[in-house]
Amino acid sequence: MPLTPIFSPGFAPRHSTAVIVACDANYLPYAATPALAMAAAGHAHDVLIGGPEPVALPPVLTAAGIGHVAARDDALLDALPLDARRSLATYMELFLGHALLGHYRRILVIDADILYERGDPARLLNADMLGRAVAAVRDNRQWRTPGRKTREFQKLGEPAHPYFNAGVVMIDTQAFAAQNLPARAADFARSHLAGLGRDQALMNGILKGDWAEISPLWNWQFTTASAHLTSMADPCLIHFIGTRKPWLDSAQGVVPMRMRDAFGRVLAQHFPATPQVAQSGRRHWPEPGALRAALFRQWRAAGPMIRYLNRFPDPYTLLDPRS
Repeated sequence: MPLTPIFSPGFAPRHSTAVIVACDANYLPYAATPALAMAAAGHAHDVLIGGPEPVALPPVLTAAGIGHVAARDDALLDALPLDARRSLATYMELFLGHALLGHYRRILVIDADILYERGDPARLLNADMLGRAVAAVRDNRQWRTPGRKTREFQKLGEPAHPYFNAGVVMIDTQAFAAQNLPARAADFARSHLAGLGRDQALMNGILKGDWAEISPLWNWQFTTASAHLTSMADPCLIHFIGTRKPWLDSAQGVVPMRMRDAFGRVLAQHFPATPQVAQSGRRHWPEPGALRAALFRQWRAAGPMIRYLNRFPDPYTLLDPRS
Protein backbone atom coordinates (compact mmCIF):
# COMPACT_ATOMS: atom_id res chain seq x y z
CA MET A 1 0.00 0.00 0.00
CA PRO A 2 1.53 3.36 -0.98
CA LEU A 3 2.56 5.84 1.71
CA THR A 4 1.94 9.57 1.53
CA PRO A 5 4.92 11.70 2.56
CA ILE A 6 4.27 15.01 4.31
CA PHE A 7 6.50 17.81 3.03
CA SER A 8 7.03 20.99 5.02
CA PRO A 9 4.82 23.94 4.00
CA GLY A 10 6.12 25.71 0.92
CA PHE A 11 8.53 22.94 -0.08
CA ALA A 12 8.17 21.08 -3.37
CA PRO A 13 10.69 18.73 -5.02
CA ARG A 14 12.86 20.58 -7.56
CA HIS A 15 15.08 17.71 -8.70
CA SER A 16 14.57 14.01 -9.36
CA THR A 17 17.07 13.11 -6.64
CA ALA A 18 17.51 14.15 -3.02
CA VAL A 19 19.87 13.83 -0.07
CA ILE A 20 17.89 13.38 3.13
CA VAL A 21 19.41 13.67 6.60
CA ALA A 22 17.42 11.29 8.80
CA CYS A 23 16.64 12.34 12.36
CA ASP A 24 13.88 13.07 14.83
CA ALA A 25 13.33 16.49 16.44
CA ASN A 26 15.95 15.79 19.14
CA TYR A 27 18.75 15.37 16.61
CA LEU A 28 17.73 18.25 14.33
CA PRO A 29 20.44 20.65 15.63
CA TYR A 30 23.14 18.13 14.66
CA ALA A 31 21.52 17.20 11.34
CA ALA A 32 21.66 20.88 10.41
CA THR A 33 25.45 20.74 9.98
CA PRO A 34 25.57 18.27 7.04
CA ALA A 35 22.31 19.64 5.59
CA LEU A 36 23.54 23.23 5.48
CA ALA A 37 26.91 22.21 4.06
CA MET A 38 25.34 20.23 1.22
CA ALA A 39 22.81 22.97 0.47
CA ALA A 40 25.66 25.50 0.28
CA ALA A 41 27.58 23.28 -2.16
CA GLY A 42 24.78 23.84 -4.67
CA HIS A 43 24.79 20.49 -6.47
CA ALA A 44 21.79 19.39 -8.56
CA HIS A 45 19.80 17.55 -5.90
CA ASP A 46 17.34 18.52 -3.19
CA VAL A 47 18.37 18.59 0.47
CA LEU A 48 15.87 17.61 3.16
CA ILE A 49 15.62 16.59 6.78
CA GLY A 50 13.56 13.41 7.11
CA GLY A 51 11.81 12.04 10.17
CA PRO A 52 8.86 9.91 11.22
CA GLU A 53 6.81 12.97 12.25
CA PRO A 54 6.46 16.49 10.77
CA VAL A 55 8.88 19.00 12.30
CA ALA A 56 8.92 22.78 11.86
CA LEU A 57 12.35 23.75 10.55
CA PRO A 58 14.12 26.87 11.81
CA PRO A 59 14.47 29.78 9.33
CA VAL A 60 18.18 29.12 8.77
CA LEU A 61 17.31 25.81 7.11
CA THR A 62 14.31 26.94 5.07
CA ALA A 63 16.26 29.99 3.86
CA ALA A 64 18.89 27.59 2.50
CA GLY A 65 16.19 25.76 0.50
CA ILE A 66 16.11 22.78 2.84
CA GLY A 67 12.77 21.08 3.37
CA HIS A 68 11.41 18.50 5.76
CA VAL A 69 9.69 15.27 4.81
CA ALA A 70 7.85 13.03 7.24
CA ALA A 71 6.99 9.40 6.55
CA ARG A 72 6.33 6.26 8.54
CA ASP A 73 5.28 2.78 7.50
CA ASP A 74 2.80 1.52 10.08
CA ALA A 75 2.86 -1.99 8.61
CA LEU A 76 6.59 -2.18 9.28
CA LEU A 77 6.22 -0.56 12.71
CA ASP A 78 3.63 -3.13 13.73
CA ALA A 79 6.05 -5.89 12.74
CA LEU A 80 8.98 -4.55 14.79
CA PRO A 81 9.83 -6.35 18.02
CA LEU A 82 9.86 -4.14 21.11
CA ASP A 83 13.65 -4.10 21.40
CA ALA A 84 13.92 -2.63 17.89
CA ARG A 85 11.55 0.32 18.43
CA ARG A 86 13.75 2.64 20.47
CA SER A 87 14.15 5.24 17.73
CA LEU A 88 11.89 5.24 14.70
CA ALA A 89 14.23 7.68 12.92
CA THR A 90 16.70 4.83 12.42
CA TYR A 91 14.26 3.26 9.94
CA MET A 92 13.93 6.34 7.73
CA GLU A 93 15.66 4.77 4.73
CA LEU A 94 12.93 2.12 4.70
CA PHE A 95 10.10 4.59 5.30
CA LEU A 96 11.38 7.05 2.68
CA GLY A 97 12.25 4.40 0.09
CA HIS A 98 8.61 3.39 0.24
CA ALA A 99 6.99 6.83 0.56
CA LEU A 100 8.96 8.81 -2.03
CA LEU A 101 8.13 6.68 -5.06
CA GLY A 102 6.70 9.13 -7.59
CA HIS A 103 8.36 12.09 -5.86
CA TYR A 104 12.05 11.21 -6.29
CA ARG A 105 13.75 8.78 -8.61
CA ARG A 106 16.61 8.19 -6.17
CA ILE A 107 17.38 9.25 -2.63
CA LEU A 108 20.52 9.22 -0.49
CA VAL A 109 19.54 8.86 3.16
CA ILE A 110 22.27 9.72 5.67
CA ASP A 111 22.54 9.79 9.44
CA ALA A 112 22.79 13.04 11.39
CA ASP A 113 26.24 12.19 12.84
CA ILE A 114 27.89 12.79 9.48
CA LEU A 115 30.06 15.61 8.20
CA TYR A 116 29.93 16.57 4.52
CA GLU A 117 33.41 17.43 3.24
CA ARG A 118 33.38 17.32 -0.54
CA GLY A 119 32.11 15.48 -3.62
CA ASP A 120 29.00 15.72 -5.79
CA PRO A 121 26.10 13.73 -4.34
CA ALA A 122 24.09 14.37 -7.52
CA ARG A 123 26.72 12.52 -9.55
CA LEU A 124 26.64 9.64 -7.07
CA LEU A 125 22.84 9.58 -7.25
CA ASN A 126 23.05 9.14 -11.00
CA ALA A 127 25.65 6.37 -10.92
CA ASP A 128 24.99 2.89 -12.32
CA MET A 129 23.46 0.89 -9.45
CA LEU A 130 23.93 -2.39 -11.36
CA GLY A 131 20.20 -3.10 -11.28
CA ARG A 132 20.07 -3.07 -7.47
CA ALA A 133 17.44 -1.25 -5.43
CA VAL A 134 19.92 -0.33 -2.69
CA ALA A 135 23.51 0.89 -2.70
CA ALA A 136 25.67 1.45 0.37
CA VAL A 137 29.18 1.29 1.81
CA ARG A 138 30.50 -1.91 3.35
CA ASP A 139 30.48 -1.90 7.14
CA ASN A 140 33.93 -1.27 8.60
CA ARG A 141 33.94 -4.76 10.14
CA GLN A 142 34.50 -6.01 6.57
CA TRP A 143 36.84 -3.29 5.29
CA ARG A 144 39.99 -5.30 5.99
CA THR A 145 38.41 -8.75 6.04
CA PRO A 146 35.64 -8.73 3.42
CA GLY A 147 34.87 -12.40 3.93
CA ARG A 148 34.17 -12.03 7.65
CA LYS A 149 30.80 -13.37 8.77
CA THR A 150 29.14 -10.69 10.86
CA ARG A 151 27.42 -11.47 14.13
CA GLU A 152 24.02 -10.87 12.55
CA PHE A 153 24.51 -13.52 9.87
CA GLN A 154 25.95 -15.90 12.47
CA LYS A 155 22.78 -15.56 14.55
CA LEU A 156 20.63 -16.09 11.46
CA GLY A 157 22.51 -19.27 10.56
CA GLU A 158 23.48 -17.70 7.24
CA PRO A 159 26.78 -18.04 5.38
CA ALA A 160 28.96 -14.95 5.16
CA HIS A 161 27.47 -12.19 2.99
CA PRO A 162 28.70 -8.68 2.20
CA TYR A 163 27.34 -6.46 4.96
CA PHE A 164 26.78 -2.71 4.64
CA ASN A 165 26.64 0.15 7.10
CA ALA A 166 23.20 1.79 7.10
CA GLY A 167 24.47 5.29 7.92
CA VAL A 168 24.49 6.15 4.20
CA VAL A 169 22.01 4.34 1.97
CA MET A 170 21.10 5.12 -1.64
CA ILE A 171 17.72 3.88 -2.87
CA ASP A 172 16.22 3.62 -6.32
CA THR A 173 12.58 4.10 -5.38
CA GLN A 174 11.14 2.29 -8.39
CA ALA A 175 13.36 -0.76 -7.92
CA PHE A 176 12.65 -0.63 -4.18
CA ALA A 177 8.94 -1.02 -4.92
CA ALA A 178 9.41 -3.53 -7.73
CA GLN A 179 11.43 -5.82 -5.45
CA ASN A 180 8.71 -5.55 -2.78
CA LEU A 181 11.23 -4.49 -0.14
CA PRO A 182 8.70 -2.87 2.25
CA ALA A 183 6.72 -6.12 2.60
CA ARG A 184 9.91 -8.20 2.78
CA ALA A 185 11.20 -5.93 5.53
CA ALA A 186 8.01 -6.35 7.56
CA ASP A 187 8.12 -10.14 7.16
CA PHE A 188 11.76 -10.28 8.24
CA ALA A 189 11.16 -7.96 11.22
CA ARG A 190 8.29 -10.11 12.43
CA SER A 191 10.22 -13.38 12.11
CA HIS A 192 13.89 -12.61 12.76
CA LEU A 193 14.66 -9.11 14.09
CA ALA A 194 14.10 -9.70 17.84
CA GLY A 195 17.50 -9.57 19.54
CA LEU A 196 19.28 -9.07 16.21
CA GLY A 197 19.46 -5.29 15.81
CA ARG A 198 17.60 -2.50 14.08
CA ASP A 199 17.51 -1.03 10.57
CA GLN A 200 21.00 -2.17 9.59
CA ALA A 201 20.39 -5.77 10.61
CA LEU A 202 16.98 -5.65 8.95
CA MET A 203 18.17 -4.39 5.58
CA ASN A 204 21.17 -6.68 5.43
CA GLY A 205 19.00 -9.58 6.52
CA ILE A 206 16.62 -9.22 3.60
CA LEU A 207 19.20 -8.31 0.95
CA LYS A 208 21.97 -10.83 1.84
CA GLY A 209 24.58 -9.16 -0.36
CA ASP A 210 22.19 -8.15 -3.15
CA TRP A 211 23.16 -4.48 -3.11
CA ALA A 212 25.60 -2.22 -4.95
CA GLU A 213 28.78 -1.23 -3.17
CA ILE A 214 29.71 2.45 -2.90
CA SER A 215 33.25 3.67 -2.28
CA PRO A 216 34.01 4.10 1.44
CA LEU A 217 34.70 7.76 0.70
CA TRP A 218 30.92 8.21 0.92
CA ASN A 219 30.66 6.69 4.40
CA TRP A 220 34.07 7.01 5.99
CA GLN A 221 33.45 5.31 9.31
CA PHE A 222 35.62 7.29 11.69
CA THR A 223 37.29 5.12 14.34
CA THR A 224 40.73 4.91 15.92
CA ALA A 225 41.57 2.40 13.17
CA SER A 226 40.74 4.84 10.36
CA ALA A 227 41.39 8.25 11.92
CA HIS A 228 44.96 8.81 10.71
CA LEU A 229 44.20 7.73 7.14
CA THR A 230 41.33 10.22 6.93
CA SER A 231 43.41 13.15 5.69
CA MET A 232 44.93 11.10 2.85
CA ALA A 233 41.63 9.42 1.94
CA ASP A 234 39.98 12.85 1.65
CA PRO A 235 36.49 11.37 2.16
CA CYS A 236 33.25 12.95 1.00
CA LEU A 237 31.15 12.01 4.03
CA ILE A 238 32.69 11.30 7.44
CA HIS A 239 30.47 9.17 9.67
CA PHE A 240 31.16 9.31 13.41
CA ILE A 241 30.09 5.82 14.37
CA GLY A 242 30.21 4.81 18.01
CA THR A 243 29.71 6.98 21.06
CA ARG A 244 32.31 9.72 20.51
CA LYS A 245 30.21 12.17 18.54
CA PRO A 246 31.94 15.44 17.53
CA TRP A 247 29.69 17.53 19.78
CA LEU A 248 30.48 15.51 22.93
CA ASP A 249 33.36 16.13 25.35
CA SER A 250 34.44 12.51 24.86
CA ALA A 251 35.50 13.41 21.30
CA GLN A 252 38.26 15.72 22.53
CA GLY A 253 41.62 14.27 21.54
CA VAL A 254 39.92 11.80 19.19
CA VAL A 255 37.97 13.81 16.60
CA PRO A 256 40.05 16.55 14.90
CA MET A 257 39.39 20.13 15.94
CA ARG A 258 38.06 21.29 12.56
CA MET A 259 35.42 18.53 12.56
CA ARG A 260 34.26 19.36 16.07
CA ASP A 261 34.26 23.03 15.20
CA ALA A 262 32.05 22.45 12.14
CA PHE A 263 29.28 21.27 14.46
CA GLY A 264 30.19 23.80 17.13
CA ARG A 265 29.79 26.80 14.82
CA VAL A 266 26.34 25.69 13.60
CA LEU A 267 25.12 25.03 17.14
CA ALA A 268 26.47 28.34 18.43
CA GLN A 269 25.02 30.42 15.60
CA HIS A 270 21.67 28.76 15.05
CA PHE A 271 20.83 26.51 18.03
CA PRO A 272 21.96 28.40 21.15
CA ALA A 273 19.49 26.51 23.37
CA THR A 274 21.15 23.18 22.50
CA PRO A 275 24.14 22.07 24.64
CA GLN A 276 27.18 23.51 22.93
CA VAL A 277 30.41 21.88 21.77
CA ALA A 278 32.86 22.65 24.55
CA GLN A 279 36.09 24.26 23.35
CA SER A 280 35.34 23.34 19.76
CA GLY A 281 38.01 25.76 18.49
CA ARG A 282 40.74 24.38 20.73
CA ARG A 283 43.04 21.54 19.75
CA HIS A 284 43.11 18.61 22.15
CA TRP A 285 45.99 16.16 21.83
CA PRO A 286 45.35 12.43 22.27
CA GLU A 287 46.65 10.52 25.24
CA PRO A 288 50.00 8.90 24.37
CA GLY A 289 48.76 5.39 25.08
CA ALA A 290 45.66 5.88 22.95
CA LEU A 291 47.75 7.31 20.13
CA ARG A 292 50.18 4.37 20.21
CA ALA A 293 47.28 1.89 20.15
CA ALA A 294 45.62 3.68 17.22
CA LEU A 295 48.84 3.85 15.20
CA PHE A 296 49.52 0.18 15.86
CA ARG A 297 46.05 -0.82 14.66
CA GLN A 298 46.51 1.21 11.49
CA TRP A 299 50.02 -0.13 10.88
CA ARG A 300 48.76 -3.70 11.26
CA ALA A 301 45.84 -3.11 8.87
CA ALA A 302 47.75 -1.07 6.26
CA GLY A 303 47.94 -3.74 3.56
CA PRO A 304 44.32 -4.96 3.68
CA MET A 305 43.05 -1.38 3.97
CA ILE A 306 44.91 -0.16 0.89
CA ARG A 307 43.75 -3.21 -1.08
CA TYR A 308 40.18 -2.39 -0.12
CA LEU A 309 40.49 1.27 -1.14
CA ASN A 310 42.11 0.32 -4.44
CA ARG A 311 39.06 -1.71 -5.48
CA PHE A 312 37.33 1.54 -6.44
CA PRO A 313 38.62 3.35 -9.55
CA ASP A 314 36.91 6.59 -8.47
CA PRO A 315 34.33 7.78 -5.92
CA TYR A 316 31.39 7.38 -8.33
CA THR A 317 31.80 3.83 -9.63
CA LEU A 318 29.67 1.24 -7.83
CA LEU A 319 30.72 -2.41 -7.55
CA ASP A 320 29.12 -5.79 -6.97
CA PRO A 321 30.16 -6.52 -3.36
CA ARG A 322 30.15 -10.26 -4.05
CA SER A 323 32.75 -10.07 -6.80
